[in-house]
Amino acid sequence: MVLLAKSYKPGGKCIAGKRVEYVEERKVKVCEWIRPVFDDGTGHGALPTASFTYQDGNEAKVLDIVEVTVKGKVSVAGQPENYIIDDTVKWKKISHLNAESIPNLKENTADIWNEVGVDSNIVTSDFDERGAISQSLYLIKPSNFEVTLSNDYNDFDRAYKRKIVAKFDYSDTTYENISITCPATRRILANQYPNEGEASKTLALNKGDDYILCMSLSPRFGNADQHYKLVATVFDFDGYLQRKYSA
Repeated sequence: MVLLAKSYKPGGKCIAGKRVEYVEERKVKVCEWIRPVFDDGTGHGALPTASFTYQDGNEAKVLDIVEVTVKGKVSVAGQPENYIIDDTVKWKKISHLNAESIPNLKENTADIWNEVGVDSNIVTSDFDERGAISQSLYLIKPSNFEVTLSNDYNDFDRAYKRKIVAKFDYSDTTYENISITCPATRRILANQYPNEGEASKTLALNKGDDYILCMSLSPRFGNADQHYKLVATVFDFDGYLQRKYSA
């Protein structure tokens, strides 16, 4: 599989990508989505670092083409692409996909899990139970992509907490308050957050609309039993962001 997301998730990382088949020595056919998960009994377990560490001690990175041994597919509400990994077998790096290839992989979909009457950053369990989630991962090209950084007091944590969310347009719909879990984006903007208690800051990234987003849908979460939409990876068209800042 080629890794297209390695994003933050409580307890570890959420890794996802697409299965690939070699058709020539340096040419691959990109196939369906796969999300390898840890066998913790939930079907959507975060991957600990040891799970995606190669034999030489290096971690798997976004755009690596890797060989991953799985035990089988697991049924999870809202995440039909999940596979339980065999954590006794080390991942093996086979090759690396050029970041400039990502625009060729973008998908066209009518919407990003739109549910009538529901905020654009979530979907309810009812939406899933109606069979409306055929896949929980997409590569899309947005327009008017903006990032908002905040540093507000969180009553639950009793501390100031940094937050980064996205707003963008796609297929005549505006999506906002979408959490960004992409490590490269967080890293490049780490010094841009407002000070504690100051007003939030909204900015456009340097390359305007020349970005591809890997969108991911979370498992059901919280008392409301709903799924959150996430920007798991931000790719720019020349590959600079992931090449220089990926974890």
